Amino acid sequence: MILVKIFTYLTPADRREASQTCRRWCEASHHTAFLENFWLVLHRQPFDVNAAPVRDLLHSFRHFPNIHLSEVDFERIGNFFNHFGPHIRRVVFRACEMQERDLTAILRCLPALRALTIQSCRDLFMCVRLFEDAAERSSLRQTLSNVTELSLTHNQYLSDAILHRMVEIMPSLRTLALAGCHISFHKGLYRKFYPGDGKQPSESVLTFHYVSQLIEERKSSLRALDFGETLVDDNALEALAAMSPELCLERLELNRCEQLSSRGLGTLITAQANHLQHLNLSKTFRLTDSCLLQICRELTGLRVLKMRECRALSNQGVRELVQLPALEVLDISYCEDVNGAGLLEGIASRPNQTLKELRVRALNLCERSIIAISENLSALRILDLGYCFHAVSDLCVQFIFRNLVQLTELDLESCRKLSDEGLTGLGMLPIIQRHEQQQQQPDSAVQAGSTIGNGNVEPGVSDDPVRPPTPEPEQPLQVATAHVRISLRSRAEREIVEDAERKKQLLEAMQRKNNLQSARDEDDSTAFSGYSIGKLQQLRVLNLTGCNRLTDVTLLCNFKLVELRDLYLAQCQQISVDGVRALVRGCPAIERLDLSECHSINDRAVEQIACHLHRLRTLSLRRCYQLTDFSLDYIACHGRRLRELDVRGCKHMCADPAMRLVNLPLLATILPGKQDESNNGFGAGSSSFSGTSMPPAPPPPAPSRASMRI
Repeated sequence: MILVKIFTYLTPADRREASQTCRRWCEASHHTAFLENFWLVLHRQPFDVNAAPVRDLLHSFRHFPNIHLSEVDFERIGNFFNHFGPHIRRVVFRACEMQERDLTAILRCLPALRALTIQSCRDLFMCVRLFEDAAERSSLRQTLSNVTELSLTHNQYLSDAILHRMVEIMPSLRTLALAGCHISFHKGLYRKFYPGDGKQPSESVLTFHYVSQLIEERKSSLRALDFGETLVDDNALEALAAMSPELCLERLELNRCEQLSSRGLGTLITAQANHLQHLNLSKTFRLTDSCLLQICRELTGLRVLKMRECRALSNQGVRELVQLPALEVLDISYCEDVNGAGLLEGIASRPNQTLKELRVRALNLCERSIIAISENLSALRILDLGYCFHAVSDLCVQFIFRNLVQLTELDLESCRKLSDEGLTGLGMLPIIQRHEQQQQQPDSAVQAGSTIGNGNVEPGVSDDPVRPPTPEPEQPLQVATAHVRISLRSRAEREIVEDAERKKQLLEAMQRKNNLQSARDEDDSTAFSGYSIGKLQQLRVLNLTGCNRLTDVTLLCNFKLVELRDLYLAQCQQISVDGVRALVRGCPAIERLDLSECHSINDRAVEQIACHLHRLRTLSLRRCYQLTDFSLDYIACHGRRLRELDVRGCKHMCADPAMRLVNLPLLATILPGKQDESNNGFGAGSSSFSGTSMPPAPPPPAPSRASMRI
């Protein structure tokens, strides 16, 4: 029990590493206290008890409380579910080839099941006789009496009759998800398929009229509904609102419901004002500020609000978000008419210790609004500022590093104003002090207006731009005035020369700082440096894709994040082997690394990655033109845990890299090819595993959990 107590302080990834020490530690890491979020994932594998891997799993000493089966072809189920079934609490079938008898045989063996997900299983629902036997349903009703969650998303052949029979065998149902199903909301279609008394459910169509009857029957127990990606309209929501007060919804998912407007949603909000805690309205384009105002005034207990890409929202509605005292998650990304003024007058206007996750991606923010976020929302764990081109500057990230030390995820994708000074803090302290002095002088700091983002004017913000930091402010650069030099370089060539000169100066400044620290001259060193990214010691996900002003200096100067798991450096073209060498030593726990389009990466850099990142599972080297077959050889020798590899566009590699990587048993996805045909993004970065041979294994159903993928 002492080992189990110690392991409770470790992350799932660290427990997995510790379990390889010895058998006793392995047994402690699989204690029942840690199994709730442990998943067995099978992707594109034949389910045959006479063949690997299912045959080998039957000899395992561990139990699997959660199983995710993706694109699995059921051939011989055997006694697998008889063996593991009593311990299975959640099971997911995604795009599996299975028949009615297979599903029935599996469900019979799952007495402890709590959640069932069947997604995109077309062949299964083409069988109209699914669960038609009344005696079989009665038996399953007793076995599945503890199931509280049923998800049947993206099943186009789901009908009223099949849904009725599935709900019947789950008497304790609390959550029903029908996102992406072909639900008919037109009353004329209902009359066509229900010409008589309409008591028998149709075997041909799925209608909201019948779904609402099921909800009416279960309204006292249902707590969550998901109608995302359907044609649900205002009349449907008004029908749900009429079921109150017996229907008490705590969670409502209406993602991409384009037929909704403020009328129907407003009626439902009023009916569920005392219960609703989770509301997802992303990509519901017809919602306006009036709807958001009603949400803020009536849903005082709301904890999660997602309104991503709600284009009709503006500052008028966003500034009222401050009225939600219990809000923990907020996503207002891609709302085009929202800018920094709305945040300054709303959630960032006063201290808030409740908000844990904030996503404001691609908003037209200003520098002042981001600084206010860092100062007033100090409890943030997740912050997404991707594509805030003009707002995120070196000064902003300095305040983020100083105030948001509990961040676990930081997204700064395509924030092209960022440079090495911002991430290292070199030379930034005088600029921070100058900014704070300006804020303490209201007469000089408050001007007539200032530019926000792409040119909008925000009253009350200084319009003096912050001067770019220099490596050593006490020694200004000498400007030659005696002679006039005419440069014949192109603009691109001048930028390359300027970046190289700036990198040289920063390296010299970093060396002087190290010398000062080694001499214990604290006054000089602290007077020069600001805050580095090394202060975010809890950081696990960092996205710097497209920050092409970053160089090796960022990785060489205090880039030591021992908890970092996912790092995206795509399109950071000035990073070379020197920076990679420092990276692999400062961040040894990286599991996912994206270096796509980093043209300075060579075979020596890949050698450092393969030899030192022992936990690496996903590696993207797309369009790294200097790489050759030697990189594949280094990966073959040292990348024992690698599962996904993207080398598209590497022109100097062989056409079939899989031939050189046959000794890696876990490597399931290789994207080869000298010609890169896709421009999609990989992960949070710019390169994608969505191309040739095998697609990637699907992500586990829930984030941040331990998993065993085969």
